Amino acid sequence: MLQTTTTPGPAPTVHLSGELDLDCADGLRAAVFEAARGAQAVVVDFGDVQFIDSSGTGIFVRLCLDLRSQGVPVTAHNLPPQVRGVFDMLRVRELVGDEVFASA
Repeated sequence: MLQTTTTPGPAPTVHLSGELDLDCADGLRAAVFEAARGAQAVVVDFGDVQFIDSSGTGIFVRLCLDLRSQGVPVTAHNLPPQVRGVFDMLRVRELVGDEVFASA
């Protein structure tokens, strides 16, 4: 189960906690798009994510691409080793660009 909390600001931060998989797709998408409304950018903080699979990775990739097309860049912060490992294995940087991970 994934929980999200958002810290508001010009570049709001969506903090993730728990498991990022297919079951959380709708909730994650809603939280990030709500944070992006009127924002200059969105930060997704993975610091408390204990598990991510290919479905969760796909959700993140789609969010990055969708928001970029709307002029709202996404950056990923605080990637724990298990998230970084899955992202590296699935070549997420090649899909979304290095700028998403500039401060990860």
